[in-house]
Amino acid sequence: MMKTGFRYGLILLLCGLAFACGKEKSSEVSRAAEHYYHCLIDGKYEDYVQGIAYSDSMTDAYRSQMIDLVSQYAARERELRGGLTSVKVLRDTVSGDVGNVFLEVMFGDSTREEISVPMIKCGTEWKMQ
Repeated sequence: MMKTGFRYGLILLLCGLAFACGKEKSSEVSRAAEHYYHCLIDGKYEDYVQGIAYSDSMTDAYRSQMIDLVSQYAARERELRGGLTSVKVLRDTVSGDVGNVFLEVMFGDSTREEISVPMIKCGTEWKMQ
């Protein structure tokens, strides 16, 4: 009887380990792209623009224009499709300091769109190209 309990316990442990190992944590590049799109969803347009590669070298006027463009895009999407409501990472590819993150963006009208976000590593951070 004790051997049977031990076997069941061992099987449960192995199954638990298999499921735990099968769940991959999202990569650094995926987390960065997802974060920037959450900024867009939350109306944090300055933070979204800050996620663009070399945004720190933009002039104040250009940065302001970029923030306005992002704001206009979000307003248009709210009008057309109920706005961006959520984002999910599908997969990514990375080669050195460049990557591509595939996201599924969900809208208020229940439509979904798969997008590709090219990324580049700037120092220690991943930024959108």
